[in-house]
Amino acid sequence: MSTTAKIIKWFKYLFLGTMVLLILLFLVKISPALWNRWVTYPGLEQARNELWQKYRKPPEVIPMQLYKGAVHSHTFWSHDSRGLLPEIMDGAKKAELRFIFNSDHKRNQLDTFPRGYQGVYEGIIIESGTEHRSGLMISPFDSTVIDWNRPETEIIREVVENDGLAIYVHSEDEHDWNNTDYQAMEIYNIHTDMKDEESILPILLNRLMNPKKYTHWMFRDLYDEQTEILAKWDRLNQDRKIVGVAGVDAHNNQNFRARHLADGKIEWVGPNADTMVVRKANWFDKLLMGEEDQYGWAFKWELDPYFNSFNHATNYVYCDTFINVNIRDHIKMGHVFVSFESLAKGEGFQYFAVNETDSLTAILGDSVSLAAANKLKVLSPFPVKFQLYQNGELIEETEENYNYEYRIRNKGNYRIVARLELKKEWIPWIYTNPIYVY
Repeated sequence: MSTTAKIIKWFKYLFLGTMVLLILLFLVKISPALWNRWVTYPGLEQARNELWQKYRKPPEVIPMQLYKGAVHSHTFWSHDSRGLLPEIMDGAKKAELRFIFNSDHKRNQLDTFPRGYQGVYEGIIIESGTEHRSGLMISPFDSTVIDWNRPETEIIREVVENDGLAIYVHSEDEHDWNNTDYQAMEIYNIHTDMKDEESILPILLNRLMNPKKYTHWMFRDLYDEQTEILAKWDRLNQDRKIVGVAGVDAHNNQNFRARHLADGKIEWVGPNADTMVVRKANWFDKLLMGEEDQYGWAFKWELDPYFNSFNHATNYVYCDTFINVNIRDHIKMGHVFVSFESLAKGEGFQYFAVNETDSLTAILGDSVSLAAANKLKVLSPFPVKFQLYQNGELIEETEENYNYEYRIRNKGNYRIVARLELKKEWIPWIYTNPIYVY
């Protein structure tokens, strides 16, 4: 065999070996996603369905309606979202929301309200607000202009004094926690939860290898209990009431989409709603793009649809009248609990205090004297482990049950965590705001 033939032969072996290694590497990379598709996610679906079969409607003790909604959501008004009302409404209706408090990024230092979407749309309240780069979310609930050139402390005070909402979002970041005017903080945020992921590649491969019906489990894969943020919330609540809410941080912007433009060209939009390219459609574009959907997109591959963000973590608010300012007021009061809704619906969950005659004296978020609060009681529509925290310390944990009561002996702030069992793992389902016993 000639030298040239030997070289060609070794190049063939090298090429084949490289191809085999690449195929093996690809299989190793996608194997977790395939395992999820054929084993993990079907098992979780079955476990969740078995849990749902255990539903029991609790008796209604708290004499107010529950309204489910999203706090901290984005629309087209933000630079990093293309969200239009039809997409938002479809996701909200599917998630059975009754209100959305938006937090769009400001466009100018003079921030005029209302802007974007505000009003009642098909029975869903939408309120406009701003998320400043500092991590402050404000909802003025009024026609006004916010001048972001002013010190943040002045802005918070002005918003609060005029009956607006001031919430610190992205609680993993530094804030002026000693400020005496802000009313609430996020105790959970989807984007915060994603920050500890080492790489986006496994998430992309998981989405690529799994159908849309499993998107809620892909969100759950990213979940980590925010213990440091919860501990911070508990510490802050020792000095004054700070209401805890969940922020969905919905953008519907982690995706690849394409649409036809009026000039005959097409636009490809990538992550963070950035335009990737505008061009005349080539053969590859034509291969991928089909008929436009109801939102105008001819191609769409999504990681974070509005529905899945809205249905991942939500806020239930006890409220006596379904109007925007009443929901706002009951959030301020702390009549809120956070539910990881893709696990199970939180409707019917109740946390309250009773006196010696078993009469209702306080609900979550309320302050009540020790003399008027004989017991704390919790009712759940699903069997859970109840955890009772006093001043941030776990003081009691139950076996699986539908209800729980605790005889109060000392003053303090008492909040509940309810944990569901899925495949032999007890995971947080509901976080309540505290009842403050003085």
